[in-house]
Amino acid sequence: MSKKLLLVFIFLLFVMVLAPVAIAQEDDGYTFAFVPGVNPDPFYVTMSAGVMQAAADLGIEIIQQDPEEFNPTVQTPIIEALVARGDIDFLITAPTDSQQMIPVLENVRDAGIPLLTVDTFIGDGDYASGEVTFPISYIGSDNFQGGYIACQTLAEQLGEGAKIYIQNVRPGISTTDQREEGCEAAAADFGLEVVGVDYNENDVNTAQQQTTAVLEANPDIVGVFGTNTFSAQGAGAAVQNAGLSGAVEVVAFDASEFAIELLRDGVVTQVIAQKPSDMGFMAVAMAYAYLQGYQSIPARIPTGYAVMNADNIDDPEIARFIYTESERAPDTAGVDLTVAFVPGVNPDPFYITMATGVNAAAEAFGLEVIQQDPEEFNPTVQTPIIEALVARGDVDYLITAPTDSQQMIPVLENVRDAGVTVITVDTFVGDGNYADGEVTFPLSYIGSDNLEGGAIACNTLADILGEGAQIYIQNVRPGISTTDQREAGCEAAAAARGLEVVGVDYNENDVNTAQQQTTAVLESSPDVVGVFGTNTFSAQGAGAAVQNAGLGGAVEVVAFDASAFAIELLRDGVVTQVIAQKPGDMGFFAVINAVADYRGVSSFPKRLATGYAVMNAENVDDPDIARFIYQED
Repeated sequence: MSKKLLLVFIFLLFVMVLAPVAIAQEDDGYTFAFVPGVNPDPFYVTMSAGVMQAAADLGIEIIQQDPEEFNPTVQTPIIEALVARGDIDFLITAPTDSQQMIPVLENVRDAGIPLLTVDTFIGDGDYASGEVTFPISYIGSDNFQGGYIACQTLAEQLGEGAKIYIQNVRPGISTTDQREEGCEAAAADFGLEVVGVDYNENDVNTAQQQTTAVLEANPDIVGVFGTNTFSAQGAGAAVQNAGLSGAVEVVAFDASEFAIELLRDGVVTQVIAQKPSDMGFMAVAMAYAYLQGYQSIPARIPTGYAVMNADNIDDPEIARFIYTESERAPDTAGVDLTVAFVPGVNPDPFYITMATGVNAAAEAFGLEVIQQDPEEFNPTVQTPIIEALVARGDVDYLITAPTDSQQMIPVLENVRDAGVTVITVDTFVGDGNYADGEVTFPLSYIGSDNLEGGAIACNTLADILGEGAQIYIQNVRPGISTTDQREAGCEAAAAARGLEVVGVDYNENDVNTAQQQTTAVLESSPDVVGVFGTNTFSAQGAGAAVQNAGLGGAVEVVAFDASAFAIELLRDGVVTQVIAQKPGDMGFFAVINAVADYRGVSSFPKRLATGYAVMNAENVDDPDIARFIYQED
């Protein structure tokens, strides 16, 4: 071989060796680790199906490692090995002990890997302000409620004074501890006697043996509660084998196929099905949102129950929550949805920023968004836009900011009646309580807690100005849910802190009107020393009026909404504080809600509050704060 050929050969060999590294560097997708509590277990198999479906929809790689026992000594080295890989972007796990797993997951956090927990939790489960707060969220059932439902059912069947028995797993498991507590609370409330609790270490044979022994020793027991899949299976089998079906009522937690078989056979009275697939899907979707910078994730997302009995078990809407025994392949055909997005008004930096969130999520899921913008924040302008979109016949979901809380109700009811699912962002219809309030048909309301926002604004003015100071509120129009609440929140804070609100004006979302009104108030009421502007245009107009009057620093202005102009006024000292909403988060999570619903997830929160970034002269250049300044185009 010539020297030249040898050099070519060496070069080609060098390229071949390096090529895989270059390809790996070009792959910017996420890798999530998923560590359930134990497998095989129908509950966690079903959860895995939800994890894998969301991952398929978002193009995420999932590395799943299954403990063979529900035990922290088994789970810990699995998690440690995954962290040691160095390529994990997020950990989703069901911790197997509420206390022993704290330092293990602290090490995960310290390694730079964010995490959330599903089904079970660490500490006391209050990740907002409790014992442990570093996990992003806890997604799982309200287990105290589940246990209470179970034993209330036994009380209704058996009557006061009946003796019951609880078949449980092991003390220290957050979920089953709470189910036991919930059952005992219901027993106390309804006059049942709990004759004992046994722990089976998540082994169905042990559960069966323990229950058999208790039934023999206590022949007057007439009710049993099994707190999880294996507990319920063992207890049900023991009752069946003893020929006590019908004589001993059994309530089973977790809808395994065996539990459903016992329900059909009359051995089990009721099965309380959790929604593990929902937990898995929501965990992946929330983790992805967090990594993308959309971090308005509730610290607690309860996933609810389907309560199954002999009368409803064949209803498809109930039967779909029966757990799967074997792995289920995700749908890889993609998300076949068309979403219409109708903001309140555009151009408006707030809604422009919201649109970026909508489009970012739509791109991630590969779905189509049709956006139509009203030129005025007015129901008479917004209504025909929505009606025309529905008339197309190809819209599956409508994401909208209704421009009046009452006038838009019949408009959106017509949307619902046309088979299009409604999600509201920023504003709401009715009283905003879509769970059990005045209007319940929208899927979710995603937006700020506006009472809180108004209170933050006027507490700031009170801190600066002191008791007795006179302030003025610049608002949009009565009937807009969000700004009504901001005004109310400000007025409540003013009353509590001794401020005098000398007046409120409404500018119909026009910055020039807001400026003229504020100018007039400052001239007629020279004792006004504080102004609150309740939205982008209100704050811009009020700030400009203060600036033009040469009162910057003499009149304190708190601006709601972080437009570029509001930030300019903040930097100039005209505005004291800017309260930034998170409209990008609203748009992003609205699309997640639509896709989750499309995938059969019923556990997205009815109300998702997106929080605030509070900006002042000291922190506005902090990148973690400045990123919430609204976009202008």
